[in-house]
Amino acid sequence: MSESPKNTFLEGPLVVTYAKTALPIIFVMAMSGLLAVADALFLGHYVGPDALAAVTLMFPVYMLIVALATLVSNGMSSLLARHLGGNRLTEARAVFAGAHGLALVVGATLILLFLLFGRKAAMLAAGGSEDLAGMGLVYLRITVLFSPLLFVLAVNSDTLRNEGRVGFMAAMSLLVSLANIGFNYVLIARLDMGVAGSAYGTAMAQSLGLAIITIFRFRGTTILRLSALRHHRMTHSWGRILALGAPQSLNFIGIALGSAAIMAALQIVNSPSYEATVSAYGIITRVLTFAYLPLLGLSHAMQTITGNNFGAGQWLRSNNSLKLAIVTAFAYCATLQFAMTLFAEQIGAAFVDNPVVIAEVSRILPVIVALFFLAGPLMMIAAFFQAIGDAGRAALLGFSKPYLFAIPLTFTFAGTMGEIGIWTAGPVAEALLLVLTAAVLARTARIGSLRWGVFHSIAEERT
Repeated sequence: MSESPKNTFLEGPLVVTYAKTALPIIFVMAMSGLLAVADALFLGHYVGPDALAAVTLMFPVYMLIVALATLVSNGMSSLLARHLGGNRLTEARAVFAGAHGLALVVGATLILLFLLFGRKAAMLAAGGSEDLAGMGLVYLRITVLFSPLLFVLAVNSDTLRNEGRVGFMAAMSLLVSLANIGFNYVLIARLDMGVAGSAYGTAMAQSLGLAIITIFRFRGTTILRLSALRHHRMTHSWGRILALGAPQSLNFIGIALGSAAIMAALQIVNSPSYEATVSAYGIITRVLTFAYLPLLGLSHAMQTITGNNFGAGQWLRSNNSLKLAIVTAFAYCATLQFAMTLFAEQIGAAFVDNPVVIAEVSRILPVIVALFFLAGPLMMIAAFFQAIGDAGRAALLGFSKPYLFAIPLTFTFAGTMGEIGIWTAGPVAEALLLVLTAAVLARTARIGSLRWGVFHSIAEERT
């Protein structure tokens, strides 16, 4: 067995550690967001608005695929960080092998479900339109059939992050992203393959990424080689992986369901400018997605750093890691909320030149982001419980906002307040999550003798 490399998460200035860890992750996620925009530009410019609409209508199914990938990779990440932090290398290799087995099984299950219900799902998403459903089905078929590739790539990307290889991960992501854009240009613009070209371009780029990681696993300096898949059960820790990955996975599903709820509510209230409002909402979701990505990157970095230090029993460093993440998230969200409120009209104008749509963006965006400054700190606290392996509290705080608060409030407020109630539901859900989080932390503090419900006593720190 090779000697364990130095764990850089356990020493050195935390600010520097966060910068080295979070910035590459944020970069990776930003590139993913830009790819979505690039896909839309290629489809809209070279194929037409119907193709763009068809792919957009498949968004809930696509988010399901992302959620399943996150289910496996993020659940594995929580276990892996603590095993690596505690220098439990055999356990780390076993979790690594188990995550691969679970990824392949989930991918195979998704393919089976698509073969059984894919056409019906496409027709439902397209509102019965045969043309849109046909194009959407082509896109979904390719995406789903190549989904095991995405799942295995997600597992290996999160493994790189927990190994401290975030620079390598970022460089690989840049290469894959540029390759994806190049593939899309050739397949869509030159070969005229339409929505199929978009799906194949993504699959080809993911194949390139996985090939690079595979070479690294065979030839690079790493304790997590692919030989672990032969030496450990590929069913190892499935239950723990699923339990720990469920909170963030269900968050992605909640995003899809929340968007569907808003669209349904707009139809229920019979919005007077429905098409313009829907267009404005599409712009707002893109803006909020980009705003959300750095937060997600910060939470992943916090999970990795805090998980390693928690696993090593370094309570002071673990505590300070969480504090830094919360303060950073608050500053970021407060700044973004101010900018999105003050420049809502300019944001709308950057996407379209339709004055009605711009006016809708200017009207709706400030309402939706009214309590955005709370989103970041609350996300960090939920991610903290996931990082330390507290699946129950992580699940409660992760599930509550979309499922218990936002979606029910969307329909309730739409019925009582009309269209403005639809946009008000989000901020109210954020406020309710704050109350719930405070209650969870208060109870945790009483039961576990933890300061503020999350901070360990330094006197108990292991050496």
